[in-house]
Amino acid sequence: MKWKFFKTNWFPIAVIILVLAAIVKKNWLSVAAHDGKGRDVEKITDNGAIATSQETQASLFTWASRSSVNLPDIPETVAIPFLQRFGKVAAGEQEKFGIPASVLLACAYVNSFSGKRNWAMEHHNYFGLGCGGGWEGATETVNGVCIRHYDKAWDSFRDFSKYLSGRNDFATLQQSCGKDWKAWAKALDGKKISEVSDFEGEMVKVIETYRLYELDK
Repeated sequence: MKWKFFKTNWFPIAVIILVLAAIVKKNWLSVAAHDGKGRDVEKITDNGAIATSQETQASLFTWASRSSVNLPDIPETVAIPFLQRFGKVAAGEQEKFGIPASVLLACAYVNSFSGKRNWAMEHHNYFGLGCGGGWEGATETVNGVCIRHYDKAWDSFRDFSKYLSGRNDFATLQQSCGKDWKAWAKALDGKKISEVSDFEGEMVKVIETYRLYELDK
């Protein structure tokens, strides 16, 4: 008798099951999007970047809250090859993400000491991106700091572009800064992504000294 009932009404039963499954899935996603305290957690955006809460974003640069360091004097024989090497890379990132190439290049220059810090020379990490933010790739510990290891230098630039474009306030940054590289330098200085003293000033100095703003064109 029961078999006859299901055989006769299999279609409406199947529809009901599908509707119930959709409701359960929707509720699960709603719960998964929060950590139980009303805070957003990581989610993947359309451009592949990780859009995280401000708390998680800050964890990518936990080392930046330590004692500040001064950018050492960098001779032109070191600076110019570095800037020439990554100029086109930064320009390509600008085309894809809308972040001025001059700012990306200057940020890499300052945070990596023109490529001479350990995390740049040994791990192709030119921005000092830490292990947080849901990173599942290779990691290394340098001077007590867990940082991301990249196989290629280009990967470091792309990951940093994704980090910036995945920030909750990225749209505001784009709207307020536009193509003004000085405005971008000032804005990024307040994001605690560097332990270098006068991060903004050092970026402005290298951009003006080597006319990096020409890359933005």
